[in-house]
Amino acid sequence: MREQGIVTKTVSGNIVEVACQKTESCAKCGLCHEAAEGMLAIEAINAVGAKLNDTVEIEIPSVEMIKGSIVIFLLPIFFLMVGYLIGYKIGQETFGIISALLFAASSLLVIKWYDKNAQQKQALRATITKVISPR
Repeated sequence: MREQGIVTKTVSGNIVEVACQKTESCAKCGLCHEAAEGMLAIEAINAVGAKLNDTVEIEIPSVEMIKGSIVIFLLPIFFLMVGYLIGYKIGQETFGIISALLFAASSLLVIKWYDKNAQQKQALRATITKVISPR
């Protein structure tokens, strides 16, 4: 996903904050936070040496967003179903329900691991691809 925005501040090293217009697709991704009125801000890797107040194009990795959505939304459901089936095969329905809840809770550990891993790899971080107009 590509968006345009303005570099508003340097966060640290080559990480900058970019303010973008709030659009239909951008408003739903969750990577941004509210900035000024009608604007969203996102931290991005400054790969092209953009300066403050430069208008830039940023790219947010769509594939990584889809992977993250699958992990966050579908993994707990999958763990819940597998937990129920395993518990039901071992015992009765009550044991299946308890097992399903334990499996669903353990999926949260997998999600936490995935989140930590994604942050270390900066897989979900936006990247500035080009400077459209310098300040």
